Amino acid sequence: MKVRELGEYPLVARLCERLERTFGFDKRVLVGLGDDAAVLEIDGVKVALTVDTQLENAHFRRRWMPPFDLGWKSIAISISDVVAMGGKPVAALLGLGLTGDEPVSFVDEFYDGAIAICQATGTLLLGGDTVRSPVGLMVSSIVIGVVEGEPFRRDGAKVGDEIIVTGFLGESAAGFWLLEQNISDAQIHPLLSKCVERFRRPTPRLSAVPVLRSFPIHAAIDISDGLVIDAQRMAKASKVQIVVDLSDVPLSQALKEAATVTGKDALTLALTGGEDYELLIVVPSTVSPQLCEALTAIGIAAHRIGAVTSEHEEGEVLGKHADGTLKPLSGGFQHF
Repeated sequence: MKVRELGEYPLVARLCERLERTFGFDKRVLVGLGDDAAVLEIDGVKVALTVDTQLENAHFRRRWMPPFDLGWKSIAISISDVVAMGGKPVAALLGLGLTGDEPVSFVDEFYDGAIAICQATGTLLLGGDTVRSPVGLMVSSIVIGVVEGEPFRRDGAKVGDEIIVTGFLGESAAGFWLLEQNISDAQIHPLLSKCVERFRRPTPRLSAVPVLRSFPIHAAIDISDGLVIDAQRMAKASKVQIVVDLSDVPLSQALKEAATVTGKDALTLALTGGEDYELLIVVPSTVSPQLCEALTAIGIAAHRIGAVTSEHEEGEVLGKHADGTLKPLSGGFQHF
């Protein structure tokens, strides 16, 4: 059987089962496999570790991804994983694969972007590795963070909880399609330029962590592959059914305009587009309004979009339509 025949989820599950046998009884491991980041407790300090990889022509095109933005995004997406665990980034490493034909200025600008996001978030960029890549650009980022208090996890959602999402979903995916369809910044409305910016330079919700720490967070995950698929990961880990009220999914005016220009459906982009790097948060219903207000007060939009309705051994995500009907949701980015 080939990897593409097995599929991404079964492949990851296969690897997790194998690796867990190597560290399953190590008390230093607070969070192992199957979450946004691993968390170890070392001499009383809770350390979060995560890694991400981006490949040319899989995650970006060289023709429309400036090197500064690629450097920024490479670090930002890993910082978002640490934030989803309730942590603060401390240090980062970068692995960069180059064909060798790039101008030296390309590498300089790439690191300018990486340094900029690190300085903006108080993260130390301590080095990494550089190799020749015969198949195009490749970037791997490792971020190490510190978690004060209990780490947020995916598997704590409880029946009766409510689901909150930060920001506005789908703008990044819309930005991808604007770029892919060669709709340049000079040709589009400023609102659409916002979508391009959201794709090229995501902003990890680091400032949300102190606010979240003052509430009982039952589960959290960052939205990297799309709202639906990441909600499914949470539902599966927590063994619950999640119902998303489709009328409550936040759709910005920028997204709506970009969807019209690109011929895409705005709600579909918000549900399955991915690369939002927003937070999906699960809290008791009694504190849901207060949390939304607290996040809004620090400049982070927050919306209640659904609830945990029942236990479900396999995990399930349903969409509630305007007429009240419930239908299973599917879709999102998978590599295989």
